[in-house]
Amino acid sequence: MIDHTRHMGIFNADTLDVCLIGAGGIGAITAITLGKMGVHKIHLYDDDIVDEINLATQFHRISDVGYRKVRTVHNSIWEFSQTHTSLNGYRVNKDTQLPVTDIYISTVDSIASRQEIWKAVQKSNRSALKPWYLDARMGAEVFELFVVNLQDYAWYSNTVNNANDDDIPDLPCTSKATIYTANIAAGHIGAAVRRIVTRKQQPGFLHHDILHNELSFLEMGE
Repeated sequence: MIDHTRHMGIFNADTLDVCLIGAGGIGAITAITLGKMGVHKIHLYDDDIVDEINLATQFHRISDVGYRKVRTVHNSIWEFSQTHTSLNGYRVNKDTQLPVTDIYISTVDSIASRQEIWKAVQKSNRSALKPWYLDARMGAEVFELFVVNLQDYAWYSNTVNNANDDDIPDLPCTSKATIYTANIAAGHIGAAVRRIVTRKQQPGFLHHDILHNELSFLEMGE
């Protein structure tokens, strides 16, 4: 068993269930971060397979190549934290019935996928703990996080529904990802989960330009 006493004075996540959609650049290391934070259970969704191109910028091992990302991330989570996971090796769309959890986290890499996920999140059942939705986005050296309280989400709906993949700058494929940005992203998500657990989180939009060391958070909603 993992001993969580060294952070119990900061937060306690042992009753928290999380739905994590995406097991790639941000998702793989986020899953391990949440496991080490003591999250009770992670419901993991991804339809992809680990490819050699993923190894330099995603938290997958060389031995994982050719296997489903949900399976390899599950194995890593168990090795690092023995956190229970529910594996779902398919893509989430608007018709997917997501489980009732305390926090939904999207770490996918297209606007179209985020729009489908958002529809699925909205129609999923609400838990008594006032669930949250985190939409995490990563460029080569930029991280963005939309932190949405699911009791007040009109501002986010307007943002995501009016977005388009054509609005995203088309970077060369050799400049689209870095492992340190993924690691920082997981840290930001972990910190947001900590604030949610301790009821200190405000809805809003976080922007972190890692190259220029510029960080901002804009509160949104009521």
